[in-house]
Parts: sequence; structure tokens; C-alpha cells
Amino acid sequence: MPAVARKAAVKAGNLVRSALWLDAPNRQIGRRILEEAPSGHLSFAAAYLPAESAVGGDWYKCRLLPDGRILLAIGDACGHGLGAVARMAQQRHALAGLAHAPGTHAGQLATWLDELLCADPAAETATGIIGHLDARRHYRWACAGHPAPLLLRDGRASALDTDHRGPLFGLLPGHEYATSTLALRPGDLLLLYTDGMVERRGEDITDGVDALRSELLSCDGLDAQAALDRIMAAYTPEDHEDDTCLVALRLA
Repeated sequence: MPAVARKAAVKAGNLVRSALWLDAPNRQIGRRILEEAPSGHLSFAAAYLPAESAVGGDWYKCRLLPDGRILLAIGDACGHGLGAVARMAQQRHALAGLAHAPGTHAGQLATWLDELLCADPAAETATGIIGHLDARRHYRWACAGHPAPLLLRDGRASALDTDHRGPLFGLLPGHEYATSTLALRPGDLLLLYTDGMVERRGEDITDGVDALRSELLSCDGLDAQAALDRIMAAYTPEDHEDDTCLVALRLA
């Protein structure tokens, strides 16, 4: 890679890390959930993994809301470079603001975010999953063209059903996104990820998903951070053309 391009990639990567990791609620949410959970315990972990040569618009958002629910979301703004980083930051911060509207559900938040992107000619498209985890340990989520989360349960790793999946954000103004509900059980490990984790040069994306499922199977019994560490150890930047974000949640 030319020196100028490498410097630009490093600069963009630093901006992504700053946007994702310097958010105090994200750094502390795992501890706060464990302290405030009314029953059972949660462990939470998240990570951003840069690709070898470029950064994209991958992001996540995890926040304890005033009503006691936990916002758990992940997304990928179209493109690479500083433009994608800027769009990522706009989408992520827009969601953070929208999520504080009282009484909203995931489908409403996805619909509103879609409207914002559709109204902005510079926004382009994006994928995403927006969800809430409530006190009953129900994860209610909406999906905008994003890869299905993976669930490790009773020694089996499988993709969640995405029959309710809607179009990419910014593609279809006026679309109302549906919400699906996953009732988490003790021992469950939920993994959200962006497509950079499963896209590899010269391979079909289904092969990448199968490989990630296999890695998730090896995480049975681990807490969220240990599981994420194991999955990240298998990630080889030189084999991936895109960066990725990962979010893991385990109910003990």
C-alpha cells in the first residue's frame, strides 16, 4: 500500500476507535448491568477489528436507558475511508438520541433512523440491528438488511430467524420496520457482528458464517469477554477486506 494511503487508513482507524471506545456508557455498561440486573447476571463485551488496508463504517451502540432497558445495536455504514467513518458517527449518535424517546420499540427506532438517512442525500445506505434487552431478558430487535445474530444455546450455534428483516437504511423511505423477540435463557450467548467478520477473499459468505458458528461453538461456557477473545484470535486481518464490529452478550 502506498505510504499516503496507509497514513490515511491509520488516521481513519484511529477515528473509528475514538468514536467507539471513548464513549463512557459503552466502557461501563457491563459493570452497570451486573450491578443493576434485577435477576440473574449478564456479561457483555464488544470490539472493533480493523482490516489490513482500510476502515469502513462499522459501529455498535450499547447503553442503559432511563427506563431500565438496554439498547444493544450494531450497524455498518456503506463505503470505506473517512467518509464512511463520518457517516458511521452520524448514524450512531442519531440512534443514541432517538433511543431516549419514551416508550419506543426497536422497530420505531429503525424506522426513524431510516427516515433520517433517506432525507440526507449524502448519507448513502447502511445495514443495522437495533434492539432492547428488558428486565425479563427479552431481546426485542429490528433488522435493516444486516446479517442475522448468532445464538449459542444448549451446545448448538444457530442464526436467529430474520423473516422480519427489512431493507437497508436509506433505501426505502416510509418503510415500517418490524420487531422480533428472543427470550434469552440462562447460559445463552448472543453474538452480533458486521459482515466484515464473515467476508473473506475468494470465499462464499455462507462459508464465513459457518466458520463463525464453529468458533462460537467452542465458546460454550465462557463469559462474553472470554468468548469474544477466542473469536478475535481466529480473525486474520490479511484475509479480510473489511473491518468488523462484534458484540457479545451472555446470560449466566
